[in-house]
Amino acid sequence: QKLLSDTISMVFGQRRSMKGAFPLGAACVCAVLLVVLVNSAASNRAQGTYLASVAPRASMRPGYISSQSSACPPRNVRANAEMRRMGRKNFLLATGGVAASSLFQQQLLQSRGAERDVYTGTTPVDKLVPGQKSAQRTDLYIALKAKIGEYVKSPYTSVMQLVLLDALQRDKSSKTGGLDGSIQFELDDLKLPELKQTVKELNAAKDAVNKEWPSEDKLTFVDVLVFSGYLKTAQEFNRALVQRSTNGGGQTIASGFGNPFPVPPLGRADASTSEGKRIESTSVEDLANTLKSLGFASRDIAALSICFPGSENLESVEAALSEYDPKVAGAIKSAQQSRKTVTQNSYQVNVGEAFYKLVTFGQPAINPLAYYYPAPKFDISKVKL
Repeated sequence: QKLLSDTISMVFGQRRSMKGAFPLGAACVCAVLLVVLVNSAASNRAQGTYLASVAPRASMRPGYISSQSSACPPRNVRANAEMRRMGRKNFLLATGGVAASSLFQQQLLQSRGAERDVYTGTTPVDKLVPGQKSAQRTDLYIALKAKIGEYVKSPYTSVMQLVLLDALQRDKSSKTGGLDGSIQFELDDLKLPELKQTVKELNAAKDAVNKEWPSEDKLTFVDVLVFSGYLKTAQEFNRALVQRSTNGGGQTIASGFGNPFPVPPLGRADASTSEGKRIESTSVEDLANTLKSLGFASRDIAALSICFPGSENLESVEAALSEYDPKVAGAIKSAQQSRKTVTQNSYQVNVGEAFYKLVTFGQPAINPLAYYYPAPKFDISKVKL
């Protein structure tokens, strides 16, 4: 009973508050079918063992009576009868379970007007089951995608530049700074006023999501910044694959051969001022040196060239990086060759991996429970059959 209650709460509990309850009968049917499958698997194993052992043992017996004799029912006939009996058992179990789930749903629908009869209290955030967390996080991603698409009109390169500059303010020795959103206060000092519009758009998207999202802790600017960098770059890569075909097959290429781009975790805190090591120069060489000091390899630096200021003209940034280090030059040459292929596989994969490393490796701690909210707790004992 507890397992069924937890399962129903996991599948339907938290989504109820956002989009309305799903048909509960479907959950019951799934639970019954799961029981049937487990029972069937156990029966099949028993049947397989029985059939595999009966014939050899019987045939080696001195007084064995062949299947042509009518003196004794052959053992394979008895095995078939046993299989038919188990099949009838599974059929009756499934039929009875579906009927019971239908009755269960009818009783629940009758009490739907007073939902307190089937929902008792809430499940706190730290007690949410994985299914509830996954569903809430998916809903948050959907909300972020919608609001970023509505408010953030700047190109993906502008967003990625903000991510890189914010991350590079991490001070490894004091473990301060890094991805905390403080870059939005330093654009004048860095002589990058053109990025102010991007910051304004990101804040608008953040405020729009926070008006709708029910968690107590509100979305931070830095999390919206990181997720926007991921989302807009992944969308740009998808468009690049779509445009590879001139006969209308680009979407097929993108859907069938799209490259993975890891979703960055959320749960970072904003800073009101810069607390880490401030960037003094945004030159290609200085930024590359900072990346090296943080532990990034040549391939990572080449992949993150789309995050450097001026990356709207990617070729010029790559040329400057090639002059900076021969190893980075080799990685850039490979990236340029990959961009000429139909799927751009190695280039896009390297960018995705380097970006994920940029926003997680050595950066401030992430709160794994951020943006979750308590979910209604389903109490199966309150349902009267």
